[in-house]
Amino acid sequence: MTPRHSRPEDAKQELEAAVTAAKQERDDAVTEADRKFWTRIHELKSLYRGAQTDIAELLGVTRDAVLKATKKHAGTADK
Repeated sequence: MTPRHSRPEDAKQELEAAVTAAKQERDDAVTEADRKFWTRIHELKSLYRGAQTDIAELLGVTRDAVLKATKKHAGTADK
């Protein structure tokens, strides 16, 4: 058998903290990217009548999905 690596004391806890911080940083970046994307989509869907339908088709989702995502991520209050 291959010998097990020896790790310094507390190395696992330090590694766990670093991984947790990196994961949180990634999650924050993804959330910010989603917010920017859906804010821009919200702006684009008002370009002309039917733009939301065209956007949904281009993204491969339903019109309702576009509406819900813009409300969730862009903080809009569409009627």
